[in-house]
Amino acid sequence: MKYWKNITIDLPEIDLEVATDKILDLKVLSVTIIDKRDPRESDWFHKATEPISFNSETHQISILIDEKHDSEELINSITSILGLDENPNYREMKIKDKDWVDYTHQQFNEISVTNSLRIVPPWSIGSDFDGHTVIIEPGSGFGVGTHPTTQLCLRWIEQNIVSGDSFLDFGSGSGILSIFAKKLHCINVEGIEIDQKAIDNAKHNIKLNKLNIPFHRSDQDIINDSFDNVVANILSETLIDLSPKLRLLTNKRLALSGILNNQVDRIIKKFSEWIELRVHAKYDDWVILDGEL
Repeated sequence: MKYWKNITIDLPEIDLEVATDKILDLKVLSVTIIDKRDPRESDWFHKATEPISFNSETHQISILIDEKHDSEELINSITSILGLDENPNYREMKIKDKDWVDYTHQQFNEISVTNSLRIVPPWSIGSDFDGHTVIIEPGSGFGVGTHPTTQLCLRWIEQNIVSGDSFLDFGSGSGILSIFAKKLHCINVEGIEIDQKAIDNAKHNIKLNKLNIPFHRSDQDIINDSFDNVVANILSETLIDLSPKLRLLTNKRLALSGILNNQVDRIIKKFSEWIELRVHAKYDDWVILDGEL
């Protein structure tokens, strides 16, 4: 039986994305940045104005190498290539070889959001389903619909969208909300997303769903002046900053998520300048707020 070694490294205060690129030059099999925090504390999606920050305080690096590769030699090479003063702390774990494609497929087969909505990967489309199917390619890091706030937004869309409405997904990530809105026969569906990698992933997903949805890196690029429905699934502090923009973009309904229970009052107070928001639904510690003009 063949084995691999997984080396997890805690690095000092350096840019982990830069470190990852340099470590890949050492001919390791893969390098992954892993969040060390509890999921509730993790910025699992980025702010609308800046991408996720991968720093050593909150993240660590995981490296996959062949079992024959000497771990201490690898650490010495990493210390040298990153210009560190001393070897970083690391942990080593052996992993049995397996069919990694099959293993990935097993991790994500189908997510049932409601009785009439499911999310599936490209390899699991064939099963019969009397409802809407959204196809999302996993493994991109931009979400496949499992997080409570994403499911809150999907359910809100299903309950509130009217055929022929226009729809804006502010902070669109994988494009999952936009895709579902389009499948509900929204017209003029658009997305805004600051992260180009997320936009690339969203474009891939809309092709899988045989749709045409424009995604932009700025609200200045959108085609419509305003939308019947605006959904923003972003961190609460960023939602507060976005209030003036969302006011200009919304002409009927607004839904906000990415909000914890203890952040509700502050969000409602800020947006009360132009819209009366209420708690529409809760999932674990997460909330979705909505209001109508």
